[in-house]
Amino acid sequence: MLNRQKGATLIVVLILLVALTVIGTLAIRQSLVSLNIATNGQAQQLLIQNSDSATFNVENPNNLIRSLARDGMFGFIKGSTNKGKELIFCYRGDQSQFFNLSRASLIYEQIGSIVNNSLGVSGYCQLGSQNFFTSNRRAVLTQVSVSFVEGGNVKPFQFYIRGTDPEKAKIEQTERVVVNTVSLIPSLSTATDEEINTCLSTRLSNTNIPTHSIATCLSSLNVPFTVHVTEYTLGQAFI
Repeated sequence: MLNRQKGATLIVVLILLVALTVIGTLAIRQSLVSLNIATNGQAQQLLIQNSDSATFNVENPNNLIRSLARDGMFGFIKGSTNKGKELIFCYRGDQSQFFNLSRASLIYEQIGSIVNNSLGVSGYCQLGSQNFFTSNRRAVLTQVSVSFVEGGNVKPFQFYIRGTDPEKAKIEQTERVVVNTVSLIPSLSTATDEEINTCLSTRLSNTNIPTHSIATCLSSLNVPFTVHVTEYTLGQAFI
């Protein structure tokens, strides 16, 4: 009888151990799921904040006149020579000036291929020895693309005041400009620095070819990123 009682006690203890193991495993899994949700939420918030910060600088009225200059963010690609090309620069936290043409690059499609070095390659965000991150936290990279576009759904004189004659009123023709801000967190990806750098320096924001798209490239590497697309209509009175 005593041996049977000892055997029953052992079985009960083993059942309790199995139950505790199952409960512990479920608790750990739940904690990991909660941690992943919290991490993803924080990452998404960081991406949105950094993209918004770049957009606010683009829209800053104090920068507008400088941006329309010949070497400005809008002025440089406004002419027919660079129309349709993307002007690229990295929004860097260690730089006091938001945009500087000496730290910008041009990228565009030409006969089915991509040309990315006609203005040099210093404008692309790059992982490596230099700090190309948006802040000293070195968490988020934000790359800005600016391009003038033609066509679309814009109607003739759509953005003019009714009754306005552009020639008599001395008003410059309005044009559409698209600003793309791509923010990403490299540390949350298993992709190598070289793979991410390739996406940033050899892919376009505005393209109809999926293999030429920076979004497609980053998605294929499972890099957490967000893309903000903002369109503006620019026009300026002159004397």
